[in-house]
Amino acid sequence: MARTISNGAHPAPVQFPFHSIRSVTSPEDQEAGRRRYCGVAPANSFFSVNTDENVRGYLGRDEEGARRKSPQVNMRIRETVAEDRERFALLNTGVVMCAGDAEVDDHKKFARLRGCSIINGAQTKGVLEDWFMKDHPEDTDYPSVNFELIITDDEDLVADISIARNYQTRVEELSIYGRQGLLDELEKAMKKADATIQLRKKETDFAESYLDTEKLIQVLTALAPSDLPLPSAVKRKDKTPETIYRVYAYRHRSRCLKDFAHVMDKEAWDTVKGEDWSDAKRFFLDVAVEAWRLYERVKGEQSFSSLHCVKGETIGGRKQVSPDGVPDGVVFPMISALSVFVKKARGGYRFSVPGLFPWATLFEQARVVETRVAGNNPNTMGKSAGCYVALHGLISMYGATSAA
Repeated sequence: MARTISNGAHPAPVQFPFHSIRSVTSPEDQEAGRRRYCGVAPANSFFSVNTDENVRGYLGRDEEGARRKSPQVNMRIRETVAEDRERFALLNTGVVMCAGDAEVDDHKKFARLRGCSIINGAQTKGVLEDWFMKDHPEDTDYPSVNFELIITDDEDLVADISIARNYQTRVEELSIYGRQGLLDELEKAMKKADATIQLRKKETDFAESYLDTEKLIQVLTALAPSDLPLPSAVKRKDKTPETIYRVYAYRHRSRCLKDFAHVMDKEAWDTVKGEDWSDAKRFFLDVAVEAWRLYERVKGEQSFSSLHCVKGETIGGRKQVSPDGVPDGVVFPMISALSVFVKKARGGYRFSVPGLFPWATLFEQARVVETRVAGNNPNTMGKSAGCYVALHGLISMYGATSAA
């Protein structure tokens, strides 16, 4: 006898065979019109189910389908398939799926799922597909896999469940924030200047066409004026060179990303404490394109060809700096110093370096700082507040001289 659990019409149903299935719907689920099932299915049942609603996709392959170095969790799953297959359902947490509606046939032991997606378990599915469909297509001894099936048409709930379930195995914060839509405004703002820009919004966005979102946010943090409040700097209260000159932007990628996410998520602002990050949000959106152009310019600056740490190719007896040849440890103190040229106007923020600014002098000073102050170590330069202070001092002198 078939049971139909319907929350709306969805095309292209997935035929999902299973070994067993049981309802575990709670009173709260029932009241909200949701249904929840747990069961066990053969591994190949999951191959036709997409992972579109998952926070992250399969990490074992890039977007072109080429293999990547497997993370440790994927290696463990593969070892279980190879060496302990009969206990797979005991050793693997399984797969969580959401569907808009379903028909479950207990007698024939299959379900017809509409609007279905895996929201937790993309690594399990990916490893199993690699093993059985690509590496060992002759192997049809599919292990049993646990599954949970949630029937709901609430798209926001599906997103929340995907995020919450994936916190159980570490997911990059970028994927979480991307799934929450906190990167969308930034991408939209940048597309106004260049429609081809695509921000990396999850850890499985491998293609070279994606702009490194986390790096962009680090660059924006370094370029933020010292008087612009940012969450983590405000939280620390004491003003130190680390926060005044945004020294932390170079080495604290996660801190910069968390600051950005909090600024962009207005619902997360603590209005009781008077939180208002409107200025910071405006800065991020207004200056992003120019900040990234600045970063790319300095990363390939030929003036640093004499530094040992700079990557490049020797042509005609002279090293030609690669587009990404200058280490971030040299780049970030310069970007921080150039923050003095970020100005707030009536329409928002603007980054504009004066036409007569002596770029060659800045580059020479940065080269001297790297070799003499940082001891030819770009990592030391990127983390040393003294190196930032030296470059800020140079631009302050330029400002005083040009004003006179």
